[in-house]
Amino acid sequence: MARLPRRALSPVPAVPAAGTEGPAGTAAEPWKRWTGALVLAWLGLWVAQFAPLQVLLPQLTARLDTGSDWLGVVRDFGVVAGAGGLVSALALPLVGRALDRTPTDATHRGWYVGSVALCALGLVVLGVQSTLLGAALAWSLTLLGLCAAGTVLTVAVTRRVPPGQRGTVSTGVAAANALGIVLGTALAASAAQDARAGGLLLAGAVVAACVPYAVGRPPRPLAPALALAVDPGVAEPVVEGSGRGSSRPLLAGLGVRGLLVLGNALGTTLLLFFFTYRLRMADAEDFLVQVVLVYVVATVLTAAVCGPLSDRWRARRRFLVASVALQGGAALALALVPDRATVLLAGVVLGVGWGAFMAVDQAVVATVASRTERPAAAVAVLGIAASLPQNLGPLAAALIVTGTGGFGPLFVAAAAVVGTAGLFVAALPVERVTDR
Repeated sequence: MARLPRRALSPVPAVPAAGTEGPAGTAAEPWKRWTGALVLAWLGLWVAQFAPLQVLLPQLTARLDTGSDWLGVVRDFGVVAGAGGLVSALALPLVGRALDRTPTDATHRGWYVGSVALCALGLVVLGVQSTLLGAALAWSLTLLGLCAAGTVLTVAVTRRVPPGQRGTVSTGVAAANALGIVLGTALAASAAQDARAGGLLLAGAVVAACVPYAVGRPPRPLAPALALAVDPGVAEPVVEGSGRGSSRPLLAGLGVRGLLVLGNALGTTLLLFFFTYRLRMADAEDFLVQVVLVYVVATVLTAAVCGPLSDRWRARRRFLVASVALQGGAALALALVPDRATVLLAGVVLGVGWGAFMAVDQAVVATVASRTERPAAAVAVLGIAASLPQNLGPLAAALIVTGTGGFGPLFVAAAAVVGTAGLFVAALPVERVTDR
């Protein structure tokens, strides 16, 4: 006679681990396939995020703004990029509230498909613009779809990925981030000065990368106790209404994520202008691709090591501290010794620092969001902390460069912003889950 399974002795109800069936079935959930589709979807979104900022928008602004000097081109590029960031920041809280009103086991497939379609449409429209106002509107449309789709993906991690596997998922997202920069930059650069072709190429890449997640079947949602990352048997509540217990982790997450992304944006989004006007490189676009490749390799290798380690140690914060130190040091090096060799070295160090951050980013967001009453709304707010600095960064960078007449103060400011992020790290919540 077969033995009946023992019941868990923990006061928390036993639930099937992600990737397995419960007592009613024996077939394994498509956990690995779903994770692969999630990472591929993020690859498409990163293509849409970084390629226009690195290549398409600078080229488009330079072509449309023929009456200005290079400082005017930099300024107008920042305005166009910043407009998109403001639109997404205003819209994302509404997206998060809508997601919170759906059942916890909802896949949000309709939201995801609509958001990806909006993002792709924005890229196509961006490529055919003939005015700066039109470019700003098209970029706003692109970012609105991109950020909404990213919110859906992050909510899925919060609801369906156990805390002990979130670092590994973050590693995949970090690799997608790095590869998305390379792929997007290469696609945009391959179109040369043809913005129409560049927009179509990027839109096609986004749709192709995002389709598998739209048609896939996700694993079942986690039980609340497992999603909240609490120790079995610990009576301490982690979800409090609007009290200090729920607001402090969210504010800490906003500070860390927002400032690290802003510092990275300040240090990287004007690189093409830096190579062209400060270092006076004849091969500025080709060198940008080389730097991006170096950066990407460092990011992927670092994330591949740090993500699983963060799952094993449950110590996300130490990786954030390392990220702060490395990215701040690289920015200061660019300010002090602005030459070709320093740029390549800084690309490696920045990549390692960014990889350490990305290796734990999804895990930190999921942990912070799970400690609030409205997790999807919290994810949307934390999404603003990533998208708004990324798109206001070019505007802030442009203002610094045009105000000082050089790039040195820009890199010093980037180092200062990254360093400030370190002040928020200690306030992040600590995961206490013993069951992986």
